[in-house]
Amino acid sequence: MKGAFGWFLVWVCALGFAILVDRGVRHLGIPDYIWLSVNLTVFLYILQRFVGRPMAAFLDSRREGIVQELERAQEQLVEAEGLRGEVTRRLEEVEEEIGRLTERAVSDGEAEAQRIAEQARQEEERFLRRVDEEITRREAETRTQLAQDTADLTAQLARELLQREMTDEDRRRVLATSLDALRDLKRSGRQ
Repeated sequence: MKGAFGWFLVWVCALGFAILVDRGVRHLGIPDYIWLSVNLTVFLYILQRFVGRPMAAFLDSRREGIVQELERAQEQLVEAEGLRGEVTRRLEEVEEEIGRLTERAVSDGEAEAQRIAEQARQEEERFLRRVDEEITRREAETRTQLAQDTADLTAQLARELLQREMTDEDRRRVLATSLDALRDLKRSGRQ
């Protein structure tokens, strides 16, 4: 309370209260309701002076702290809203990038699958060519071997047949024919 007028009003209120509870007792010739109103007014003054002012100062500083915290909270809220907008924008960008990467991965995968399929087809063709070449080579070897075996067997059979069927006279005649052929060869080689 400010000023003497305020304290005067407090004393008047205390006096009114003291009169209501008065029992007619006096001390030092002064009625009790006066002592009671002065005592209550002094008590309230001391209370205001030593408790009220520090309490008011504390409450004022607390109010200012709350105001500052509220302002800071509002600033943080505005900042958070801005960050939320930024995060939302970045998330959309990331989702778009993921979509592009997914599309590219799918197209790259399809291209790679086609490349692998083409490579497998070419490998298959090369393998089949090598198999055909091997079959042809082995077939030729087999034919050559078969022809050789057939010739050897035919020669063996012919020798056996000639040994059984040929007489000494036939042998002499073959020898004479061979010798005449050798002589003719010698003569033709000299000329």
